Amino acid sequence: MKGRLGAVLGLSGPGTRWATPLLWAASFCGLMLVYGISTWLPQMMRASGYGLTSSVGFLMAVNAGGIVGMLVAGRTAGRFGPVRVSAVWFLLTAAGALPLGARLPLGLTYAVVAVTGVWLFSAQVMVYTAADRVYPPAGRATGPGWVTGIGRTGAVAGPWLGGTPAASGDDRLGSAAFALAGLVGAVSVALVPVARRGVGRGVGRARAEAAATQ
Repeated sequence: MKGRLGAVLGLSGPGTRWATPLLWAASFCGLMLVYGISTWLPQMMRASGYGLTSSVGFLMAVNAGGIVGMLVAGRTAGRFGPVRVSAVWFLLTAAGALPLGARLPLGLTYAVVAVTGVWLFSAQVMVYTAADRVYPPAGRATGPGWVTGIGRTGAVAGPWLGGTPAASGDDRLGSAAFALAGLVGAVSVALVPVARRGVGRGVGRARAEAAATQ
């Protein structure tokens, strides 16, 4: 089958059948975290007792950390691979999101927010790099394109995820929800190589059985 439909159906072919939804889930969680935290961080900090000036400063700190993170993640992924880096980065983002609902000393809070920014933005970018390695050359436009498109729905859900706890009057639930999203993203991207190996073994067995019957 040729054309656009054939390209989309190819995302569920051998070697990518299970990796595709895992990459979608990781991309969804990544952009949910990026847009959710970027939107609600000042409000979460104010609910924790910080002043307006400090709360806006935290937003600047998390973005400054993101700039550093992009540089660090690129070099690290070149050595250890984007899947490993993305999974670890998601876990570190989850660990950094949990203290956001707690009242910590101002200097320590700035440090936690900035370091969380290092992992937050680049975890998502590494999902795109991982997707580029999963799909064959013929699918390297369609595959990452769908990973990006599905991820954008996470960008819509992120502000809602932070806004719902804020509307209920308990902003601490927002930090827990973001931590959970980081955990789901880490598990999803970490399972991508496992899914590909499982499909590869299944295809190998099928070919061996077919050869034995000939």
